[in-house]
Amino acid sequence: MKRKDFLGWLGLGSAFFGTGYWFSRQNKNPNSEEICVTPVRSQSYSGLSPVGNPETSAFLHNSYGGMYHAPMTIRESYGDRFYFPPDWQSDETKNFKVSLYPMNLSIANNITYPAWTYDGLAPGPIFRKKEGDILNFHFENKSSDPHSLHFHGNHDPAFDGWTGVPPFGNIDYTIECDPVGILPYHCHVPPLAQHISKGLYGCLLVDPIRKRKKAHEYVLILSGWDLEGKGKNDLYTWNGIAGFYDRYPIKVPVGETVRFYIVNMVEYDPIMTFHLHSKTFDIYRSGGEFVSDHSDVVSLGQTERVMIEFTLKKRGRYMFHPHQSYMAERGAMGWVVGI
Repeated sequence: MKRKDFLGWLGLGSAFFGTGYWFSRQNKNPNSEEICVTPVRSQSYSGLSPVGNPETSAFLHNSYGGMYHAPMTIRESYGDRFYFPPDWQSDETKNFKVSLYPMNLSIANNITYPAWTYDGLAPGPIFRKKEGDILNFHFENKSSDPHSLHFHGNHDPAFDGWTGVPPFGNIDYTIECDPVGILPYHCHVPPLAQHISKGLYGCLLVDPIRKRKKAHEYVLILSGWDLEGKGKNDLYTWNGIAGFYDRYPIKVPVGETVRFYIVNMVEYDPIMTFHLHSKTFDIYRSGGEFVSDHSDVVSLGQTERVMIEFTLKKRGRYMFHPHQSYMAERGAMGWVVGI
């Protein structure tokens, strides 16, 4: 498939693509859940396969080109924990309990994966506090393998989390919110690539004491899924679900500030890019307080992160994806919709 064909505009209207598949209708109401054309099965099915074959069970061809799709059971509310509205305010909670345990997760249509999770989630919980706050994490390893909780940023090395917590053990970490920006966290037990790629990652957002201007804020964490344990990713997902933001686009009012916190937690691939169609944005490296560039694409190495800001001037659909086209083709394409 040629790159220009993949990056062409998504064809609208009704179309049939072989026995058993059909397109849902284009919904003209931007406040409804599904507003993109998304292929779905016309026949019923019994459920998700134990692992699934990505070439047959999730890779449904459509007029846009081959692309992986979200589980048919996933709802738009899945994305709620990654969104902070303009009037969002932090509470005073400083003590957290984080439990690590294995869990089968639905990561694409007809595909489940035996993940390792923080609190049953991949990505793990999104924490958000102010610069200088001191946070206490009680970590419980409820699995049969050693694991840990390692935060990026400035903190006491005694709580750095590179030492594995034994199976069914626990430990307490004290983490200072420093510096301002996006601080990823992940398991730091070797082999790191395996532990991170199986779902053990998340982030802490550290807000400056001086408040930023109000915005519609979204966390977007890119990760890869190695379905066969061969050290190579088969799927790429924003916030853990292939094709989620294709089926449920990010909807923002025209004329209001939008802020994305973008984190690269992909293992086995040395670099990714974030590209937004039809709109440039201000770039804040690591989510800090200074604009370092203005572009429509930004590159991130492993565990690097960036905050971007933009304001849409026109209603319409704005595609986003990594410019590593194979990542976009394998689940990491989405939409921002100006309403």
